[in-house]
Amino acid sequence: MAGDAAIEFVAECLWPDVHEDDLRALDARAGGESERLAARGASVRYMGSLLMREDEVVLCLFHGRQDDVRRVVEAAAIPFDRILEAACSPWPTEPDRRSR
Repeated sequence: MAGDAAIEFVAECLWPDVHEDDLRALDARAGGESERLAARGASVRYMGSLLMREDEVVLCLFHGRQDDVRRVVEAAAIPFDRILEAACSPWPTEPDRRSR
């Protein structure tokens, strides 16, 4: 799993009746909390959210250590169901992207 390495994670939110205004507010909270924690030495950055309208699912993308991501998600009151390790393209050519 993740250990101390800074990698990507998504907070998966099953969010009935979610609207774009909800996401704007979520983005502001998540961005603010990640900046606040990063200023205190945490390894975390909020990368934005993705809404699957038909399924009422929101994915919030983070780069950082898993424990720091969880702190941001909880402090920003993101209605998450789980936090999952993720990978983003373009796909790296080196064998283990976490070693960077």
